[in-house]
Amino acid sequence: MATPPVAGLQLRIGDAAPRRVDELVHELESGPRSQPLRPRLKGATLVFDEPLPKPKDATLETRRAYLRSRAEHRAYDKLVRNVREKPIPPEERVGASIRHSFTVSANMVVTPVATGFIGYRLSKGLVPKEQHRVVVGLLIGIGMLLVEMVLYLARSYSVEAHTARRKRRTGRWDGRTVTTKLD
Repeated sequence: MATPPVAGLQLRIGDAAPRRVDELVHELESGPRSQPLRPRLKGATLVFDEPLPKPKDATLETRRAYLRSRAEHRAYDKLVRNVREKPIPPEERVGASIRHSFTVSANMVVTPVATGFIGYRLSKGLVPKEQHRVVVGLLIGIGMLLVEMVLYLARSYSVEAHTARRKRRTGRWDGRTVTTKLD
């Protein structure tokens, strides 16, 4: 009488096919006791059934795939980070440059002072009083300051418009050589 296959402990005796332990025990209990148990089981090895696969969770699998992908990207980025530096768009290069910031700041300070002094010197022949010449120099300096501010705002607006136009055209700055009119 054959028992249905049930996962469990099995023994392989010699080169014979593996047999379940409960079948061997039943055979030994019901059969004649002509041979002791020890010599019959000599050279036997245990055979275990393959464990049943665990049910896979879809969210866990997607998370594993995501983490595996991130690890691959991280390893690739580490591998190629020294190959080529990321190019900096011209408007960011100008905006982040200390030299450019210093130039704009110095221009905003020196130009009104210089034009105020020139206005003071030129107004000598037109305005007789010293106090009035100082006021004329200050007004000319303030006027020049306003002109400098308008020019700076116009230049900033043109850089931003150019950047927006380029982003609409290409989607992002991809390292191509693009001439930007910054002046």
